[in-house]
Amino acid sequence: MAKRPNPTRGRAKNATRAPQPGVPVTESEASNWLRGIRFSGFSLVMMGVVVLGVIVIAPNLKGYIDQRQQIAALQDSVDQSAAEIAEIRDERERWNDSTYVMTQARDRLYYVNPGEISFIVIDDVDAGVFGEDEAPVSDSLVETKINWAESMLSSLVNAGYADVVSGAGQG
Repeated sequence: MAKRPNPTRGRAKNATRAPQPGVPVTESEASNWLRGIRFSGFSLVMMGVVVLGVIVIAPNLKGYIDQRQQIAALQDSVDQSAAEIAEIRDERERWNDSTYVMTQARDRLYYVNPGEISFIVIDDVDAGVFGEDEAPVSDSLVETKINWAESMLSSLVNAGYADVVSGAGQG
């Protein structure tokens, strides 16, 4: 068999090709940097292991983070419920005290002990809050021209003949 001639014979191994006419040759730093990177078999295997590790761990890590967020939200709910329970227990303990019950009966229901007299002050607001816009009270008596008995009777008759309105306010 005849040997073929080797076209690279006679050229140096490190020699570069001659640029083709009409094509500009420009090299940037990035292209020089990329050419300088050499990948060994070990580095490729390690990159594959890292990528595989990310693919395997990422879903589990997401599930873990979601569970931790749910646990934190539930813990806040438990803490809030515990605070409400403590508040309700304190309220119940207060109602076991007879002095507190008497105070609440006086304040809320206007109860009094036997022999006491209850006074309810109406319009106990300071007049200085509203100012001096009120008209002065006259010294003379003025007679009204409205018959109060007739007015009350007409109000009762109107209420009796009024249509019944069923609304959301009724129980």
